[in-house]
Amino acid sequence: MNRTRNRIQIVGTPHPRRHPLKEGSTRITTFVPLVFKRRGLRRVVVSPDGVANPVTVTHDFSAIPTCHDPALLKTLGRGYYWQYLLDSGAATDTAEIAAREGLHKVTVNDAIRFALLAPDLVQAGLDGCLPRSLSLEALQRESIALDWVRQRSWVESIG
Repeated sequence: MNRTRNRIQIVGTPHPRRHPLKEGSTRITTFVPLVFKRRGLRRVVVSPDGVANPVTVTHDFSAIPTCHDPALLKTLGRGYYWQYLLDSGAATDTAEIAAREGLHKVTVNDAIRFALLAPDLVQAGLDGCLPRSLSLEALQRESIALDWVRQRSWVESIG
């Protein structure tokens, strides 16, 4: 990397490297020379000669492993509990729940919306199998469909 210009320079042709692992298998890494150039305020990748799209991912598995999202799980639990309070008659409306909990009414309404998620999506969240791109913020920004098939297709499209 050329530190004076803060830009990566092409230093050779792509070549794979093999790293033997203890289990007897081999990890293969590939060096691909790229150049980052400014286009206005953005930086873009300029591919080497003969490579059409250097940053396309062609595998079917997630490069980043999934994990539990504590904020999402906490909000799911609260949503189910508050929905139970409404269904059982222990609370008359979400404003009453918000006053009891010391929260804003919008926070309670958002959490109750998550009680309408498909059961397999909730189970996947508890198992830590949801994609990392499906976070609490992503769910809050999206209007959740009541149709479970559309919910599943939306999760597949962002995952």
